[in-house]
Amino acid sequence: MRPSFASLGPGCRGADPRRRAAPPARHGAPVTPRFSIVTPCLNRAATIGAAIESVLAQRHPSVEHIIVDGGSTDGTAEVLARYPSLTVIRESDRNLYDAINKGLRAVRGEIVGLLNSDDLYAPGAFAAAEAALADPAAEMVLGAAEFFSEAGTLKRLSGGAVALAEANVIGGITTMNAALYRRGLIERVGPFDDRFPLSADKDFWMRLVLLRPTVAVTGATIIRYRSHAGSLTFAAGDLREKLSRHLLDTARTRLAELTAGSAARAAYRRWHGWATGYRLLVQARRGDVAAAAATACGGFAADALWPARFLAFLPGHWRGRAARRGAV
Repeated sequence: MRPSFASLGPGCRGADPRRRAAPPARHGAPVTPRFSIVTPCLNRAATIGAAIESVLAQRHPSVEHIIVDGGSTDGTAEVLARYPSLTVIRESDRNLYDAINKGLRAVRGEIVGLLNSDDLYAPGAFAAAEAALADPAAEMVLGAAEFFSEAGTLKRLSGGAVALAEANVIGGITTMNAALYRRGLIERVGPFDDRFPLSADKDFWMRLVLLRPTVAVTGATIIRYRSHAGSLTFAAGDLREKLSRHLLDTARTRLAELTAGSAARAAYRRWHGWATGYRLLVQARRGDVAAAAATACGGFAADALWPARFLAFLPGHWRGRAARRGAV
């Protein structure tokens, strides 16, 4: 079943001695911020300061920035202490998405953003979001994503290239950090499912797709993803092998939970077909033929048509990869 914020336990917005609360308004009533930014963090002393500065550089007068620190021991706490305007939740968590959910339970703003501790908001991101969300029908805004390293910008993908679409969830990429969401939409889709520690973002994006929200697309760059060793955004090697397993496990779990005949189950069946083929190819490339054969057999046990579903997504996947490779 899809989780809800209520199911995550008490303490949604109650007092917490580990939380540095936002200051009250000068005349008593608490100020409701326009933007709420949630950043999960664990041992990111080297990059968290730049992430915070990218929020401050927006020069927006009404922002709360919530940092959920899972118990850093590398000096992150000292970096956070330099910024008294932050709301800091410091406690252990189960994984990245458990931390994000804690932050989402605390948000008070009308517009919600998710910023990784090693990434940056692009200059003018909040102004672009404000312009796009001036349309009251728009429930979220999706902009361009830039990928960079210490050597410079690697590539830029437009908001259209990373659209909120099932094909991008299943066989493409999702850039949830290049979007800003109305809080009501976040509440409708529900929290990240932290049973899926490497694929909850894909699952979240799929549930958004199924809701069919009104999306405003802006040509402005919203997010800058930092490429570095250990980044979850740039999966490679052993992480890619783990990700392929988690994507398949997520699909299997959802198929077992969802009602037969529903649009959601049909979407996750297509996900399952792609994830089975992807996992099989990753295993075959590693030379583990026996594991690849077992994955194929498991796929047939769940859905005899999985190869057809996999092949249906393959042309779009390769076209998307070619387009992303040439993106600037």
